[in-house]
Amino acid sequence: MSVSSPARPVSRGLPSAPVLRGALLAFGAMSLLIGVFQVVDPAGFVHDIGPYGTTNEHYVRDLSTWSLSFGAVLLLGAGRPAWHVPLLALAVLQGALHLVNHVADIDAADPASMGIVNAVALAIVLGVLVWLLLGALRAAEARA
Repeated sequence: MSVSSPARPVSRGLPSAPVLRGALLAFGAMSLLIGVFQVVDPAGFVHDIGPYGTTNEHYVRDLSTWSLSFGAVLLLGAGRPAWHVPLLALAVLQGALHLVNHVADIDAADPASMGIVNAVALAIVLGVLVWLLLGALRAAEARA
């Protein structure tokens, strides 16, 4: 007769702890890169990434403070499992609001195709963030 430990909840399809950590590191690095781009070349950022009206370099640099701060916190929190749920919940909320804003202005981009490309890209990122949050919630449940 063998003694086995209680079954752990099955989390098929959800990210594992190493995937969560890697994703937080990747999103943190991406956020930092976006923030640096916004600081170094605000006009280039507007032209290449967010072509919605005229460039206001001050506001683009203001936005960089979010990207840089959040990127740094994602990198710090990647190795701290207790931080995963709150960080990913914030990322999902911000991502959902960001997507709503882009959908509302989908026809305001120049060229117009960038409005669609940005909205689709943000929707995909939001889907990944929701998947990661579900995995983090499952991992937190397992730790409790």
